[in-house]
Amino acid sequence: MADQEVLREDLLSLEPKDFYMKHIVKSHNWYFSDYLRFSHDEIVDKMDYFKEIVSTMLSVNFHNVQIVGSAKVGYSLSPSKLFSPFHDECPDKPSSDIDIAIISERLYKKFWDELRQAKKIRYKQTYYNHLTKSIFRGYINEKDLMKVDGMCDEWEGLIRPINVVLQDTLGFVHPITYRVYRSWEDLEEYQLIGISKAKKYLEEH
Repeated sequence: MADQEVLREDLLSLEPKDFYMKHIVKSHNWYFSDYLRFSHDEIVDKMDYFKEIVSTMLSVNFHNVQIVGSAKVGYSLSPSKLFSPFHDECPDKPSSDIDIAIISERLYKKFWDELRQAKKIRYKQTYYNHLTKSIFRGYINEKDLMKVDGMCDEWEGLIRPINVVLQDTLGFVHPITYRVYRSWEDLEEYQLIGISKAKKYLEEH
């Protein structure tokens, strides 16, 4: 697994897309190896089982489920908290989340159509610009769906059973958050923007 120094060196030396391929797309996963401590022989089967659970329960392709963020590499790549380690809950801050990307044009279009028809959106004035910006970039945040009356219950009905199975069968103990992407290209673009910002921050500091 990549440690902080490897991530730092790769951010500085690799092009963002090469960093994305090496650390985000490829199958190594910090949460499975270092937190859950599955053995080397178990990890591939456990990760396949994870993908099977999520893909089956959401009716998406097996390969279109991807853990991203600090649970994937062990550290945050956000410039505002660059290299902050994935952590449990402590008195002064909540625990890190397990971020799951779902690549599904069907789900993206479904929720986009429902969002367009929604009559009651909480915090509408400040929320609208944020929502349309994400839609334009080809993704929908779980947190956005939770702010729309009616869709909140629908989304919880989809993901609550998944979270229970992941907790009971694989031992996931951290909050799980989801983001639905229209395509792999949209996921890649989102990740490359974040990696580029982290690279620039590291170069300037």
